[in-house]
Amino acid sequence: MSGCWNGPVMFSFEQPFWMSLGDDAQARLALARAAVPHGYLPRIFVRGPLENPAARLAKDVSAGLFRTVVVGPLLSYEWQGYVPQSPRTRFILIGGSGADDLPPNAVALVFDRAHAFNSAGFAAGESVRESARGDVSLARGPRVGILLNATSPLTAVETEGFVTGVAEALEGARPTVRVLADGTDRPGVKTAIEQMRGQGVEIFLLGTGSLDPWCLEVMKDAGGCAIVADWASSGAFPAQVFVSVEEDIPAGIARALAHVAPGTRTVDGPVRIVAGKARPLPAAARSRLGS
Repeated sequence: MSGCWNGPVMFSFEQPFWMSLGDDAQARLALARAAVPHGYLPRIFVRGPLENPAARLAKDVSAGLFRTVVVGPLLSYEWQGYVPQSPRTRFILIGGSGADDLPPNAVALVFDRAHAFNSAGFAAGESVRESARGDVSLARGPRVGILLNATSPLTAVETEGFVTGVAEALEGARPTVRVLADGTDRPGVKTAIEQMRGQGVEIFLLGTGSLDPWCLEVMKDAGGCAIVADWASSGAFPAQVFVSVEEDIPAGIARALAHVAPGTRTVDGPVRIVAGKARPLPAAARSRLGS
């Protein structure tokens, strides 16, 4: 525990980001556990779009009541509107982009998920290998699929890391990939899953954004399971989740609230893999994940 009192820390969050941290009580407790050991008393503000979050944040900061302010998306990407105006306030910007351009009073809390997606791809490949022993009716690579939309939240680096992990487990085999032009079309997403299931896909990497939970619901009837991101707080459809790549936001905030060397522009937050209940993790994957 920190030996000094650093005063109140302001958390400024918006929906739907706030919901990604779990239910309200769970999220507030997690943030308190991140702040209090470092000598901070958390003050948490959660605002919807009708409350003009940008204007409210600028007003709260200008009042000078907080020396440290943690800002979540989407406002963390719009730091030019409030960070330079308050040089005496320290800002922690969750997922903030353009870290090289940040003023000295701000750091970006970033989460590099590429390695985790690579490990998830390896786990998917190993799981397919185990389930396909003795069955040569279908090549193993196409039993893993990637379903994205044109505005997928997955980056190219994350997707390629997943593909590389699958190939490592399956002697170079690559998964089936399908990119939907309209990721908001529920019937279209449902049809795509059913068609990919018909082609033999067992494990999907989902990158359809807000429709990922809908995809899991479809799989209750269509079969198959999925690799998703930041699922653990909701825990929905656990029987359809193979693994989830999770950004540990509270732990990342705790790192950023700890002493950061002058000139630091980014703080790396921890990323972990959480297993669902769709199918067991293969032994080789458990060893790689350290679980």
